[in-house]
Amino acid sequence: MNVNLFTVDGHTYTANDEILACRASELLQRHYPGYVWAVNVNSEEKGGVMTIKNFSVSSTWGMVLHIAKLDNKLKKVVRAGGELLERAGLIRGRGKGEKSNKVDGIPDKFQMSEYVRRQN
Repeated sequence: MNVNLFTVDGHTYTANDEILACRASELLQRHYPGYVWAVNVNSEEKGGVMTIKNFSVSSTWGMVLHIAKLDNKLKKVVRAGGELLERAGLIRGRGKGEKSNKVDGIPDKFQMSEYVRRQN
Protein backbone atom coordinates (compact mmCIF):
# COMPACT_ATOMS: atom_id res chain seq x y z
CA MET A 1 0.00 0.00 0.00
CA ASN A 2 1.37 3.42 -0.93
CA VAL A 3 0.07 6.40 1.03
CA ASN A 4 0.95 9.88 -0.20
CA LEU A 5 0.85 12.92 2.06
CA PHE A 6 0.68 16.31 0.35
CA THR A 7 2.06 19.52 1.81
CA VAL A 8 1.92 23.20 1.00
CA ASP A 9 5.26 23.23 -0.83
CA GLY A 10 3.96 20.90 -3.56
CA HIS A 11 6.14 17.91 -2.77
CA THR A 12 4.57 14.51 -2.29
CA TYR A 13 5.81 12.84 0.86
CA THR A 14 5.26 9.13 1.30
CA ALA A 15 4.54 7.28 4.51
CA ASN A 16 8.07 5.86 4.22
CA ASP A 17 9.46 9.40 4.32
CA GLU A 18 7.52 10.10 7.51
CA ILE A 19 8.59 6.83 9.13
CA LEU A 20 12.26 7.44 8.32
CA ALA A 21 12.04 11.02 9.64
CA CYS A 22 10.46 9.77 12.89
CA ARG A 23 13.11 7.07 13.33
CA ALA A 24 15.93 9.58 12.79
CA SER A 25 14.35 12.15 15.11
CA GLU A 26 13.85 9.60 17.89
CA LEU A 27 17.44 8.40 17.48
CA LEU A 28 18.82 11.94 17.73
CA GLN A 29 16.66 12.65 20.78
CA ARG A 30 17.91 9.46 22.45
CA HIS A 31 21.61 10.21 21.76
CA TYR A 32 21.44 13.97 22.31
CA PRO A 33 18.50 14.71 24.65
CA GLY A 34 17.67 18.25 25.70
CA TYR A 35 18.03 19.66 22.19
CA VAL A 36 15.21 20.45 19.78
CA TRP A 37 15.73 18.33 16.67
CA ALA A 38 13.87 18.66 13.37
CA VAL A 39 14.18 16.01 10.67
CA ASN A 40 12.65 16.15 7.21
CA VAL A 41 12.84 13.42 4.59
CA ASN A 42 12.06 14.09 0.95
CA SER A 43 12.53 11.10 -1.33
CA GLU A 44 11.69 13.20 -4.41
CA GLU A 45 14.44 15.78 -4.07
CA LYS A 46 17.90 15.02 -5.56
CA GLY A 47 17.43 11.28 -5.35
CA GLY A 48 16.23 11.42 -1.76
CA VAL A 49 17.57 13.58 1.06
CA MET A 50 17.22 13.89 4.81
CA THR A 51 17.62 17.30 6.39
CA ILE A 52 18.63 17.48 10.06
CA LYS A 53 18.33 20.73 12.01
CA ASN A 54 18.82 21.59 15.63
CA PHE A 55 16.87 24.68 16.70
CA SER A 56 19.41 25.38 19.46
CA VAL A 57 21.87 25.92 16.61
CA SER A 58 19.83 27.38 13.73
CA SER A 59 16.38 27.16 12.22
CA THR A 60 17.86 27.76 8.77
CA TRP A 61 21.10 25.78 8.62
CA GLY A 62 21.57 22.06 9.18
CA MET A 63 22.96 18.86 7.73
CA VAL A 64 21.79 17.15 4.53
CA LEU A 65 22.25 13.40 4.07
CA HIS A 66 21.51 11.29 0.99
CA ILE A 67 18.98 8.59 1.84
CA ALA A 68 20.66 6.04 -0.43
CA LYS A 69 23.87 6.32 1.63
CA LEU A 70 22.21 5.64 5.02
CA ASP A 71 22.71 2.34 6.81
CA ASN A 72 19.90 0.43 8.57
CA LYS A 73 20.96 1.60 12.04
CA LEU A 74 21.20 5.24 10.88
CA LYS A 75 24.72 5.68 12.29
CA LYS A 76 25.36 8.54 9.85
CA VAL A 77 22.35 10.38 11.29
CA VAL A 78 23.79 10.19 14.82
CA ARG A 79 27.22 11.24 13.53
CA ALA A 80 25.75 14.19 11.59
CA GLY A 81 23.78 15.34 14.65
CA GLY A 82 26.89 15.18 16.80
CA GLU A 83 28.93 17.06 14.20
CA LEU A 84 26.29 19.78 14.05
CA LEU A 85 26.49 20.18 17.84
CA GLU A 86 30.30 20.31 17.78
CA ARG A 87 30.36 22.90 14.99
CA ALA A 88 28.11 25.04 17.17
CA GLY A 89 30.34 24.62 20.23
CA LEU A 90 27.69 22.56 22.06
CA ILE A 91 28.35 19.29 23.84
CA ARG A 92 27.51 15.89 22.41
CA GLY A 93 25.18 14.44 24.99
CA ARG A 94 22.43 16.01 27.09
CA GLY A 95 21.71 19.62 26.23
CA LYS A 96 21.09 22.10 29.03
CA GLY A 97 19.11 24.69 27.07
CA GLU A 98 22.14 26.59 25.80
CA LYS A 99 22.09 28.18 22.37
CA SER A 100 24.88 28.75 19.92
CA ASN A 101 25.85 32.15 18.51
CA LYS A 102 28.53 30.97 16.08
CA VAL A 103 28.64 27.81 13.99
CA ASP A 104 31.71 26.63 12.06
CA GLY A 105 30.93 26.33 8.36
CA ILE A 106 28.19 28.98 8.25
CA PRO A 107 29.16 32.25 6.53
CA ASP A 108 29.69 35.13 8.97
CA LYS A 109 26.80 37.17 7.60
CA PHE A 110 24.42 34.33 8.60
CA GLN A 111 25.78 33.77 12.10
CA MET A 112 23.29 34.29 14.92
CA SER A 113 25.49 36.92 16.59
CA GLU A 114 25.56 38.95 13.34
CA TYR A 115 21.80 38.65 12.99
CA VAL A 116 21.21 39.79 16.57
CA ARG A 117 23.56 42.78 16.10
CA ARG A 118 21.72 43.89 12.96
CA GLN A 119 18.37 43.70 14.74
CA ASN A 120 19.50 46.01 17.57
